[in-house]
Amino acid sequence: MRKQFIIAVIVAALLAIAVTFGVKYAQQGPTLGGDFTLTYRAESFHFAEKAKPLNILYIGYAKCPDVCPMALSHTAQAIKEASEKERSKVQMIFISVDAANDTADAVATYAEQFNPAFIGLTGTKDQIDAAIKLFGASYMIEENKKSYLGYSIAHTDRLYFLDKKGRVRDMISSPRSSEEILQKIKELL
Repeated sequence: MRKQFIIAVIVAALLAIAVTFGVKYAQQGPTLGGDFTLTYRAESFHFAEKAKPLNILYIGYAKCPDVCPMALSHTAQAIKEASEKERSKVQMIFISVDAANDTADAVATYAEQFNPAFIGLTGTKDQIDAAIKLFGASYMIEENKKSYLGYSIAHTDRLYFLDKKGRVRDMISSPRSSEEILQKIKELL
């Protein structure tokens, strides 16, 4: 009888600890994301000043031969299929990590090719590194003689859905479809 009582007390204590940590974890909210400043064409782009209720972020580079155009194409299609009201509350931001080769105009023009409202950003290597670090993203530039550029960039292939404060509310990794992106937009608005 006494042994059962001790076991019950231990189980109750463990449950109380688990509930306490669970509540504390749930109250912390998103842990990735934040505010950043980069360059849009020749102007400074401060996320907090330009944010919409829902912001979709993708990190890549303008000369990417595969995953970047696919991600931006699927996102453009999803936004095209959204209602006018939904479109007014969403914006797509593309950050190039190729500071040495993607000019601010080139990145902006590249993003606008998928949708005129898409925002293409770049900056100095330090600015870019600081911005993408907020989202737990990374990249690595490698010499690649098989590439027409002479290099390639391995980078995080993920769509981040951000609130107005830049906090990550959700993510979609590859492979993804425009239907999945549209569903996520509707879910988060």
